[in-house]
Amino acid sequence: MSEDNSSPQKKFAPSISQIISAAKRLPPPETYDKIYFQAFIDGESGKQINFERIKIVKPDGTKVVKWSFKGRIMIESKYAGQKES
Repeated sequence: MSEDNSSPQKKFAPSISQIISAAKRLPPPETYDKIYFQAFIDGESGKQINFERIKIVKPDGTKVVKWSFKGRIMIESKYAGQKES
């Protein structure tokens, strides 16, 4: 049985620089009311990076909200919404 490679949704693995660039478009996770945020990649037609808002409990017991990329890379709030230089 062969795979159908004509599907419009092809796998996309963004580079670290693309993730960083997209992370700068993230709204503050504490005030954003939805779970997911999609950031389009500059110069890439139709390619986007999906981030998920997650709650984390720190070792001291405090709870914080952060953005996550595929549950593997967490984005600190201070980087969300930064302007590129």
